[in-house]
Amino acid sequence: MRVAALSVFLIALSACASSSEPVGQSNEGLTVCPPTVVEGLDVYDGQGTIDWASVASSGREFAFIKATQGDYNKQKTFAANWSGAKAAGVLRSPYHFFDPTIDGVTQAQWFLAEIDAQGGLEATDLPPMLDIECPTSSNQGSTEANCEYTGNSGWAPPATLAKEVFDWLTTVEQATGRKPIIYSYPSWFADVAFTDSALAQYPLFIASYGSCANVPAPWTSMVFWQYSATATVPGISGETDVDRFAGTHQELVALATAPIDDAGTDASADAADAEAVDAADASIETGADAGTEAPPPDGCGCGVAGRPTTVTPFAALLLVGLVRRRSRRGDV
Repeated sequence: MRVAALSVFLIALSACASSSEPVGQSNEGLTVCPPTVVEGLDVYDGQGTIDWASVASSGREFAFIKATQGDYNKQKTFAANWSGAKAAGVLRSPYHFFDPTIDGVTQAQWFLAEIDAQGGLEATDLPPMLDIECPTSSNQGSTEANCEYTGNSGWAPPATLAKEVFDWLTTVEQATGRKPIIYSYPSWFADVAFTDSALAQYPLFIASYGSCANVPAPWTSMVFWQYSATATVPGISGETDVDRFAGTHQELVALATAPIDDAGTDASADAADAEAVDAADASIETGADAGTEAPPPDGCGCGVAGRPTTVTPFAALLLVGLVRRRSRRGDV
């Protein structure tokens, strides 16, 4: 990115972060209220058959779709959801539910094989996501099956957990050229003593239910926020997890089309990036009527004298190149 543009965004971000409303301290880290959001959701086998056209018409612009778990589960509905979301113009990300008792590279390969079977990631897809919410400290020493796993407690020592998670992240990033997104809930990281500063290089998707989101260390902002696990969404039977992207529609599209390495001042690469963004934007608008951008939760804002700024923490994150608490039933 050009230095001048980066400086402007960072100055604006600093002004936003220093205002009295949006950011505060909690016992789980920072409390963040994004001034601008885009609505989405995440799904797994438990949702059954989904009418993706209805989902898109309701204003949901993106979806995280469970593909695999451990090295033993492939979601029965993944293929239909993967193709259905695309046909409806919904930006999509495949995700993997992590089992720390299994080698991280093995799990990554299991996940990648399923993605490849459906044609692989496309240029307009969101980065892959890793769901790491198990084990918990209560699993330590347990001999009973727990934490959604079959036949074991899911417990792994902190050093083992960290190694396997980073092995998965590295393997998937090298294979896809996209930096994976990390999902969990705020207290999990400290609970299992996994607060490695290297985690912050990966975009955060946090499950935090309230008017604002709690962001745990080592992060200082999130990119996606799961704000409810009991929502009703047209096209889906029963309760559904619903999410928000902490940014604008254009920033969401940019995340879906961003290359792993910024082309800098290369004019031809800049033109190619712009073309990819336009293509993704057109795909969303022609797939279904996405509606208007949803307002932020009541009480949230980021700016001076109640006037929200258009610069979000994610914008600066993207510019510098960094670009549930509901357990998900594993169906295994």
